[in-house]
Amino acid sequence: MGRFLGDLGAEVLKVEPPGGDPSRQQGPFLAAGKARLSLPFLRANLNKRSILLDLTQRQDQERLRALLAQADVVVSSEGLEAWAARGLDLEGLPRLYPHLVWTSLTPFGLSGPYRAYEGNNLVAEAMGGLMYIQGDDTRPPCVSPCEQGLYLASLHAAYGTLLALWERRRSGRGQLVEVSVHEVLAHLYFLLVNYGLWSDIPYRIGARNFMPPNGYYRCRDGYVFIATLMPHLWEKLVAVAGDPRLADPALRDADYRNEHPERVDPVLEEFTARFDCWTLTHTLQRHGIPAAPWSGMAEVAANEHLQARGFFVTFEQPPFGALRTTGPMFRAPASPLRIRRPAPQPGEHQAEVLAALATAPPPAAAPAAVERRRPPLAGVRVLDLSRAWAGPYGTRYLADFGAEVIKVETGKYPDGRQPGNPGYEEVNRGKHPITLNFQHPEGQALLRRLVAVSDVVVENFSPRVLRRYGLDYPELCQVRPDLIMVSMPGFGRSGPHSHFVSFGGPLMAYTGMSQLWGYPDSPPNARVKVAQPDYLVAATLAVAVLAALHHRARTGEGQHVEIAQVEATLAALEPAYLEYFATGVAAAPRGNRDPNAVPQGCYPCRGHEAWCVISCPTDTHWQALARLLGDDALASDPGLATAAGRWARHDELDARLSAWTREQTPFQVMRQLQAAGIPAGVVQTAEDLWRDVQLRARNYPVVLAHPDLGCLEHPGLTVRLHATPGEVRGAAGPLGAANEAVFRGLLGLSAAELARLAAAGVMA
Repeated sequence: MGRFLGDLGAEVLKVEPPGGDPSRQQGPFLAAGKARLSLPFLRANLNKRSILLDLTQRQDQERLRALLAQADVVVSSEGLEAWAARGLDLEGLPRLYPHLVWTSLTPFGLSGPYRAYEGNNLVAEAMGGLMYIQGDDTRPPCVSPCEQGLYLASLHAAYGTLLALWERRRSGRGQLVEVSVHEVLAHLYFLLVNYGLWSDIPYRIGARNFMPPNGYYRCRDGYVFIATLMPHLWEKLVAVAGDPRLADPALRDADYRNEHPERVDPVLEEFTARFDCWTLTHTLQRHGIPAAPWSGMAEVAANEHLQARGFFVTFEQPPFGALRTTGPMFRAPASPLRIRRPAPQPGEHQAEVLAALATAPPPAAAPAAVERRRPPLAGVRVLDLSRAWAGPYGTRYLADFGAEVIKVETGKYPDGRQPGNPGYEEVNRGKHPITLNFQHPEGQALLRRLVAVSDVVVENFSPRVLRRYGLDYPELCQVRPDLIMVSMPGFGRSGPHSHFVSFGGPLMAYTGMSQLWGYPDSPPNARVKVAQPDYLVAATLAVAVLAALHHRARTGEGQHVEIAQVEATLAALEPAYLEYFATGVAAAPRGNRDPNAVPQGCYPCRGHEAWCVISCPTDTHWQALARLLGDDALASDPGLATAAGRWARHDELDARLSAWTREQTPFQVMRQLQAAGIPAGVVQTAEDLWRDVQLRARNYPVVLAHPDLGCLEHPGLTVRLHATPGEVRGAAGPLGAANEAVFRGLLGLSAAELARLAAAGVMA
């Protein structure tokens, strides 16, 4: 997370233990003479300086306290007990350092029965429900590539930190910000609410397409992901394919297609087999059908669109020379993200930091106590024109912390509102829904009036839509000069593929995410299909809006921020592309294995589709595991003393572990391993999440009252601000529920004018 703040311009100081951060020993490595550089460490620590402190020693504890007095933000991945042992009470920080924002990013949070559990990305994705629903149903559940769970949680921690800093502008006081990776992942894919409503437990569906056609189809030279999740897209695909078998009226019903994929997939496969991947992609995209080739890293690195947009960037990393990596997750012209300094050597900045500390002025006096601190974004108005998931989720994160989010809809395009389905309410809770048809001239005039009284506008249309109606940024900033506008086109507003439309599936295909997410021998159509980019882009949106608000508060300057969803997805795969550009080695899917944690895997347990993950990031963890198994031969085997030795015998170790785990339930396995200090976690189903003792102990589920479904539990907040907590302010409400409040209360229209506009179709 500190890397994100550094990219945004913060001066980030990395505090390492003597000998350096253990992550410096994680491969793969670059070598230059005697120098060796960990690429995972490099990726996480660009734009930072380094100082070494031994926090078991009193002198360095005092140095840390002096640093805290001067710092704005601390980012920590350790719990209350670890800091208490160093003499710091995190919950008492406001008394000692009233200005300080302390962000805690941990696997399970600072409280609850799992607070001291050992965790990493594998454990978090298992416990958060993400692994259980992914990919090949003939294999164990599979973790994501490039630690997507930790990356997503880091984005949430970044916008949580920016929220706390924004509130500090008003009150002068900092606070504790808490993010649990477990809770971030538990809010994905409606698992909690769907189980509470329907007792629904999604399983991996393997090679079967969900709601066909929404999956991979074979071409002459590979595969293309085709997504037609909306009725008008199905009609377009039928017209392009030109096969009368697809024109059967019964196939217009998505539920019928899902029940009878044999009537759809074989016919489409005949059609797609006539094309090569890019010809088919361009053919479908010309007709507005989301599609993209199943791409590998070499194809993505040479992609003409990304090259034309100058996405990949080069930076200097002495003594290794110029290195290349993925570009920024969003483009903010007035306050760009960029790499400003290389990753540091251990303690490289020790002398300068300590010298500056010795001459630093005393900290400012504590600000006066504030009787009532408002939610961080109280007073910020957001006009939300976005649809589907990515944009609406991102603006919902803002609404949860006090922003007034006006959700602009039209009955012509109802954006997922379905009677009896709580998903729309989850994505759009806490917003003020209005109906406004901006294809109508009077609708355009009303939208401009709303822009004039809004701080932020968010939209995810294709680049030509708002331009057609005179509602693009150059026009809207005439109405509000300091406007912050965030556009979220799938492929950006420029470049050869800027006209492409997309959903999460094609984005994962285009970027290489789906190729890397799975097992080497799993076919493409049994790989990941869920829309992970939507959640990445949503959190990126929250970071971008908060960063732009801070910039405007400093300078008075608004700006037009662009989040190309393909680039935000690629930014989440940076470790793989950093390695590819540095070494020429293209990352390959490797299931659950990791040479930096051996053994590691997902192991079968007693029960139906019951699994537990186990990870040994260090030799100490391995020794503890061998002792727990009661196998002296394993513990004393010199060939297993190192990760490299264990890697060579991974199959043997997996068989031994599977024999042990099969005799127990996944919770029994997890509890024993965690008691021994070994990272482990149940691969939780939706039912497990609904019953999760950690989530319930932390009051994570929240109850929303639905007009047609009654009261249902939904996921709570993914960010906890201890002094100015967010709030779930109720379900979205019916279409146009806020028309009266917005058009009459905010814009001052009369009742007669409102009725006239409604009759004219302006508020349809």
